[in-house]
Amino acid sequence: MNSRANLGARLAFGLTGLGGLAWFGAACAQGLPAATPAPPAFLSPANPPASSGYQDRYIAGGSLTPDVSTGDGATDDTAGLARSVQIDAITSRLTSSSDGSNSTFSESGAVAKAQWDTAGYGAWSLDASARAGGSDNIQSGKGQGGVVTLRQRGMPFDGNWQADNAIGDLNAPDIGLARVQSRFVLPSGPMQGLTTEWRGPSDLQIIAGGGVPGIYDGIMVPDFRTLNGSTATAGAQWSPASHWTVGGQIIEARDVNLAVGTTIDNAPLFSSGAGLLSAAWEDQGQRLQMNLMDGDVTGKSNGVGGWIDGSITQGRIVQNAGLFRIDPYMTWGNQLISSDMQGGYYRLGYQSRQWQADGGIDEVRAVSGLGTNTTFLTGGGRYQAFRDWGVGGVGNLSLTGGANSWSLEGYVDHVNGWGLGRAQVDFAETPTGQGTTLSLDQTWPMPDAIRLSTSMSVARITGAPLDGIDQNNTVLGLAAYGGGRFTARLGLEGNVRWATVVQGRAAPGVSTNVSLTYQVSPHWQILATYYDSQVGSWTPLAVNSPLTPPTAAIVPSAREQGIFLTFRYQRATGSQFAPLGGGPGAGAGAISGIVFLDANNNGRLDAAETGAPNVTVVLDGRFSVQTDASGRFSFPVVAAGHHVISVVQDNLPLPWTLVNEGRTELVVTTRGRTDIAIGAQRPR
Repeated sequence: MNSRANLGARLAFGLTGLGGLAWFGAACAQGLPAATPAPPAFLSPANPPASSGYQDRYIAGGSLTPDVSTGDGATDDTAGLARSVQIDAITSRLTSSSDGSNSTFSESGAVAKAQWDTAGYGAWSLDASARAGGSDNIQSGKGQGGVVTLRQRGMPFDGNWQADNAIGDLNAPDIGLARVQSRFVLPSGPMQGLTTEWRGPSDLQIIAGGGVPGIYDGIMVPDFRTLNGSTATAGAQWSPASHWTVGGQIIEARDVNLAVGTTIDNAPLFSSGAGLLSAAWEDQGQRLQMNLMDGDVTGKSNGVGGWIDGSITQGRIVQNAGLFRIDPYMTWGNQLISSDMQGGYYRLGYQSRQWQADGGIDEVRAVSGLGTNTTFLTGGGRYQAFRDWGVGGVGNLSLTGGANSWSLEGYVDHVNGWGLGRAQVDFAETPTGQGTTLSLDQTWPMPDAIRLSTSMSVARITGAPLDGIDQNNTVLGLAAYGGGRFTARLGLEGNVRWATVVQGRAAPGVSTNVSLTYQVSPHWQILATYYDSQVGSWTPLAVNSPLTPPTAAIVPSAREQGIFLTFRYQRATGSQFAPLGGGPGAGAGAISGIVFLDANNNGRLDAAETGAPNVTVVLDGRFSVQTDASGRFSFPVVAAGHHVISVVQDNLPLPWTLVNEGRTELVVTTRGRTDIAIGAQRPR
């Protein structure tokens, strides 16, 4: 009887998760400082301490940053479980100019993020925003005026079951086998609806979700724009025997479209359905996964697809290989996937303390016979010649129907007196032109809590036609990325990129995103952000993927300038378990980071690389946040000790992917701030 009552209570709580918000508000409102105890008798005025007794002295002169879990600074309510809230009031003004036309618009609103832990119902989080204003274009003008997402992770049940649930503006769920793919990614489309995931014995996982598809919009204040139709999915996977995992999933979309832009109201609607069967075997460094997909789209014949991926790890040698065949016009919900292709690939990699080397071949043919057939060869390596010196390079060759393209990259890494530097030369040649780039990247040694990296480049682009005019341009580029806390109250974060044409007719390019933070009081901050983006009408060539043709894109000259002002209230309460993942009396620090697009695959955030917005980041499998417009995220109060960060590969632009779901292990120190950068890479 008790177990049934507990189950009913938990289900009721899960269906009425907004009650948790009410509890949170009440807990914050009723938190009172503890009464100060009376001094002991031996310190009463009648018994003063002897003048020659012990005298307390501050460690480091009292200059240590307060432990946020002890009641100083952000935490002032010592009762209850961990909970935190952040509320931003934002106002902005943005001007845009393109093709001789100018427009000015304002975006104002509020963004709220809350997290709280419970003893029996898992960890909860709320992301919400309310947005007013926007541009006159369709893409920004038809949003719903904000986002609302309520998530619950790790709700325990009897029999070793746990549940994750979410409602609001989120991403359609996938089973684990669908998310962990070596070569083909099944995109998780944004939708407004609800999702559920249950995990039980024998690695059993059950997922389901449904809603109205859409896209994320907005600049500093997130917005969600619903599209036409509906989408729904359900699936399960489990381990029926040792080393084996099997699963299946179905997804349907009804009366949806893929259009984004001003023509969306007139875009044709379609319906689709797809099913996935997957099985994986894994044992001691060996893994094999088989996938079979069946689907149909309105107006097209039924299509099937299948792919097999395998890997073998033997000491320092890693081998990956696969075969695939996917019919034309395949979709996953309302998202397009790579289709109309068949072929295979092979990869070989070696890594030691001194050597890193890899090479591979891809063979891609069109199933319909109408597409492009490609043979793609790649190879690269790096040698740590001395303690402070490393050299490396990458070469790519794309053989496509007689229109061959190739690229070479060479670099030198050096730990020098100014930090870590890299000098790199890139050369690319395609049927439409040539491009040569020389770049110098430097990560500078800075005082604690301050970061700085810079990049300088010279690019020569010739031959590629742009607006009917052949390019003959020499472009000089400079970039800087960094930030940190310069005083106890003042902080700065920024990314600046600048490019100008020293020869030729192309327009210059500028990108600036700088935020100044001032800590007014323990709970209040003021953030001022300046944004300036000017895109020049030129683009460098790149040969880096068998799935992406190396063609030059025409980028029209355009400019946007904006100023954003944010008033932030932030509070964390509950010292007994105050830090996320902490126990009684645990010290706490903070985690902040960025999910970025690692264009040169070096595993570091360079000055010229950009962040990935609206991506879900999970701490210890329980607490989740979404990256902002710059790809940044933070967990402001985290227990000191070992933690694991993972990233849900939901809103990453294709073909960018994360290795091992961006899993990052880190250690948080009391009073410390741990900064991490998680890079997404393109397949080579």
